[in-house]
Amino acid sequence: MTDQRFPFHRLPDNLRLKVLQTTNHVEMMAYSLLSKKASSTVKAFRLPVTHFKITMKKQPQIEIQFSFISIKFELIMHENDERMTNLNGLPINVKVTYRNNEIHERREILSTWTNQGKTVGEWIQHLCSINHPKLHYAANFHVRDIELDVQTLRNTLPKLGNISIIFPQTEPEKSDILSAQNVLKAFLLNVKRVVLERARFQDHFSLQHIGMGNLEWLSIHSSRNLRIDDVLTLNAERIYLHTDHSSLRDLTRFFKLWKKGSNSRLEELTICWRTQIIPNWKMFRNELKGRRTKAVSQRWKKFRITNCREVRANINCKLFGGHLAFVQFTVSK
Repeated sequence: MTDQRFPFHRLPDNLRLKVLQTTNHVEMMAYSLLSKKASSTVKAFRLPVTHFKITMKKQPQIEIQFSFISIKFELIMHENDERMTNLNGLPINVKVTYRNNEIHERREILSTWTNQGKTVGEWIQHLCSINHPKLHYAANFHVRDIELDVQTLRNTLPKLGNISIIFPQTEPEKSDILSAQNVLKAFLLNVKRVVLERARFQDHFSLQHIGMGNLEWLSIHSSRNLRIDDVLTLNAERIYLHTDHSSLRDLTRFFKLWKKGSNSRLEELTICWRTQIIPNWKMFRNELKGRRTKAVSQRWKKFRITNCREVRANINCKLFGGHLAFVQFTVSK
């Protein structure tokens, strides 16, 4: 019996590639950390990544999805109450979670890796360099946990297609707003999808800060101080709003402006809000001079409107559970 390790890295290139093809995704990524040559070898495999998400918080995470298989890297940092202001810190270690979600083989494997002498930024750059998603890189930013400047964000993270900016449940601090502003400055011109969670809109952080982006999708969850009029400043194709309050008067004004030609890129708008009264959907339709297409009940109405360019749109109005109002606007193709 010998305790010598098999000299895998000394195998001829063609034989080493054949052996690598028999390994799983986690083993490939572990191998990529051995050297620049190993990293280039794994990169050449062009692993079939379907989704790649970076979560920027006190304990950063990187999640990579391969069809039914997912791998999560959690960078374990020293605990403290300070925000992360740079990406130069060394993780204590890296927890790796491998999940196979195929129906016939549901299993999870946990392991702990050393930090490999890499900083947080180097871990992000390394894993991004060997994994290229079919669509876009995505990132979540917890603004209470981080305070990264624009240049650090641009220099370290890849070109992002999707970003989520997550505010704390408590009232935002000035540093939260600054952190959110930096994320938008760094990535807004290139991203396709933006999600805002628990955003408190104010003078220094409003929908107008997002208006310059050519977005395919904007989703806003559990927001406060959201004004429907501000949606007029957006240049997005699809917008989803979940807010604490709204009114049919505001929506009527918005759709009247759409009929006159505003928001020409808008293809879909969905808005949900809590209400104490049953909305008068019939009056809403009459104000917009809509043509009724379906009337299911008092709480569910459908009608159609047309703008000055002869573009038609369907509006679907519902009331769920007596307290959640729902309006969906969809342009007819």
